[in-house]
Amino acid sequence: MPRKINEKKITFRLLPIPIHYGKAINNVYFAVEGNKSTVMTSFKNLTKEDQDAVKSIISKMATVEGFTSTRVRWKLKEYGYGEIKPLPHRFFFFQKCGNNLIFFDYCLKKTRSFKDAVYKQINERYKKYEEEFEKQYGSKR
Repeated sequence: MPRKINEKKITFRLLPIPIHYGKAINNVYFAVEGNKSTVMTSFKNLTKEDQDAVKSIISKMATVEGFTSTRVRWKLKEYGYGEIKPLPHRFFFFQKCGNNLIFFDYCLKKTRSFKDAVYKQINERYKKYEEEFEKQYGSKR
């Protein structure tokens, strides 16, 4: 089915994992839609300290089997995606097609917790990105 003219193309870019964290057992991607990435734009706007914390969490997720942390929730409520949460930031991700972690959204959490409506909106974006990732990488397992 051809794309609609006004639809923005979705791609995924592989993030390099610093070698000092060890051998990567998970590939880490971030979603790009129409040449823009909510994840990377938000990441670049963080302080250097917050950027380092996010890099460290993601690198450990990529290199440490069964990695657990109070800053990582692999699955949220009844949704199929997870979040990393270096306060007050939230980066959302999902795992698909084997050992691929895909970061697809970001929110600044100004309140104690998000209302379920926020998670439902994120879930709609998750479904879209998950479907597109499956189309692009599903046969490359």
